[in-house]
Amino acid sequence: MSNPCMVLDVTDHDQWAPFRGCHRIPEDCRPTVLHPSKEVAEQEALRLASAHPERMFAILEVVTATRTVKVPTHVTLGGQVFADRNLARLMQVGDGRDDFPF
Repeated sequence: MSNPCMVLDVTDHDQWAPFRGCHRIPEDCRPTVLHPSKEVAEQEALRLASAHPERMFAILEVVTATRTVKVPTHVTLGGQVFADRNLARLMQVGDGRDDFPF
């Protein structure tokens, strides 16, 4: 089974407003559903394309996610952590159930 996916209407992507060096997806084109797999998203994209033949739809698969973890910053000579900080980390999303909470 594949990773979770979203279906995005990309018909007018060349007209999307610029935003911080990227493009902002218009509200009426934003995905509202996270599909459990690529296969389910493909079926939904085909359904949408049949219902709206003038539109083009893209499937976006989750491959990387972020998670904030605590990292020790100060340790005693005995090895006890007495200070830490939060650090955002990237993680690869795989096929395992423990990789991503969906």
